[in-house]
Amino acid sequence: MDQRLESLARELAQAWVKGTTVPLPATAVASRAEAYAVQDRMAELIGQKVVGWKVGATVRAVQIFEGHDGPLPGRIFADRLFHSPARVPAALVTGMKIECEFAFRLSRDLGASAPKFTPESVADALVFHPAIELAGNRYAPGTGNRAGRTFDGIADNGSSGAAVLGPAIADWRKLAFETPSVFETMPIDARIDGSPPIQAYSGAYRRNPLEIMAETLEDLRGRGVFLKAGDCVLTGSLTLPTPLRAGQTLTVRYADLASLTLTMT
Repeated sequence: MDQRLESLARELAQAWVKGTTVPLPATAVASRAEAYAVQDRMAELIGQKVVGWKVGATVRAVQIFEGHDGPLPGRIFADRLFHSPARVPAALVTGMKIECEFAFRLSRDLGASAPKFTPESVADALVFHPAIELAGNRYAPGTGNRAGRTFDGIADNGSSGAAVLGPAIADWRKLAFETPSVFETMPIDARIDGSPPIQAYSGAYRRNPLEIMAETLEDLRGRGVFLKAGDCVLTGSLTLPTPLRAGQTLTVRYADLASLTLTMT
């Protein structure tokens, strides 16, 4: 790795640990390969156990709207994975916004010898969880001489911060995610301290989460990463990213499946 990318990885890792920010670099990360290299090095420097992944911009409509060339994956570290009802320090995630998501946790290892990952081939290795992502980034607003780009976000651990898992849904296969109406229209009622509900995405702004899961596993395979039993994957936002501040509580109801709560302290 050249010195420019090494320096960026070190700055981002330090900002992650300290809950601070760094200026957006004047020279952009030039490719997805460079972005992955910075992200991988950032993770090495952070030194925490990786227990899962989040993936942003998993829907083509979102990629077009936000100007991305594809998904934005990032690691979930053990000390940033919480379980509902969760209490999370607000200082942990810079510029934090909450996103309601579908997540899967592996019930067994998926190794290098597995055939091509498809929704059908991975489904029996998965447990479904409603989830919340706490997205954030380490770049200070208004810094740099340019706008941030996809590769900047990927380098910064996919603009990840933390995650909250809800309860496991034992009979989740009955949800029939291969039926578009299930994942496109499942009602999600998310409110902050009794406020009006946060806007929930629908239609073209949602995708079958099993498809996203299989694609993510294939992408990680290409990077030499294989998930193990207990690892989780958050498959993309189902609601408008919304700030949650210290002292506020988010309550989310996923249809009649489960309710999650997250309080920022």
